[in-house]
Amino acid sequence: MHQSTLKDSFFIEGVGVHRGKNCSVTVRPADEDTGIVFFRSDRENEGFKNEKIIASYNKVENATMCTQIFNENGASLKTIEHIMAALYGMKISNAIIEVRGEEIPILEGSALKFVEKIREVGIQKQLKPRKILKVLKKVKVTDGDKFEEIEPFDDFEINAKCDFEAKGLKTDSVIFNFSKNNFASEIAPARTFGFISEVEYIKKHNLALGASLKNTVVYNDKGIPLNDEGLRFENESAKHKVLDIIGDLALSQYWIQGRVNCFCPSHKLNNILLRMLFASTENYEIL
Repeated sequence: MHQSTLKDSFFIEGVGVHRGKNCSVTVRPADEDTGIVFFRSDRENEGFKNEKIIASYNKVENATMCTQIFNENGASLKTIEHIMAALYGMKISNAIIEVRGEEIPILEGSALKFVEKIREVGIQKQLKPRKILKVLKKVKVTDGDKFEEIEPFDDFEINAKCDFEAKGLKTDSVIFNFSKNNFASEIAPARTFGFISEVEYIKKHNLALGASLKNTVVYNDKGIPLNDEGLRFENESAKHKVLDIIGDLALSQYWIQGRVNCFCPSHKLNNILLRMLFASTENYEIL
């Protein structure tokens, strides 16, 4: 597998789901071995220069309801997981992302709009091979009855099971394998979701200020979506969890060769899993 970037830049804007403020991104082509790098261009007006934030698992400072990365100057960026998933799913290894705002626009709640923009500008194959992270030993992390593990496997596969029966939604599962090349159709359109029972808590803690039925699937206490258009997939909530896993594990900065098995995954567990994986060179090798 070779490295790749975009043939041209694209721009997209919208509201941020957590802060509720307008924000925008300009995604530009990048040279080989650049990786994915964010810039907070809006902070230049405050006297800050070169506000680079590297898209890496060890730059994650918060993983509550979204993934937030930071740099040493105190700049941070929320909700990077959907655009990271889109770039990873479309096999873009090098890109520079200029951001105006504190988070990435939520758009309609999935990675679909980012995928459409990538397809619109095109993908440029580069000469250097992409480095592969090969999992050698199983690594497992837990949070109560929730767990995530990654184990040796020939491809990159995710086996996710989600249990929301306590909130009226049936248990769903998804097995997604990257060798089928159907990320754009099967995972990217899956939208973020929430429950009507959580609204009071969210309002009390001043969270999800930009959330609405335009960008979030909201379920009532019987597991029925309140959105007029209904669901895009019968198991859309589980597919969105897979989308989040892809976006968060993309922070490894490598193409992964291994299988992820999980029950009730979360941004927190996604990041802990990577940290545990990289904790020992006995767990992996770079090809």
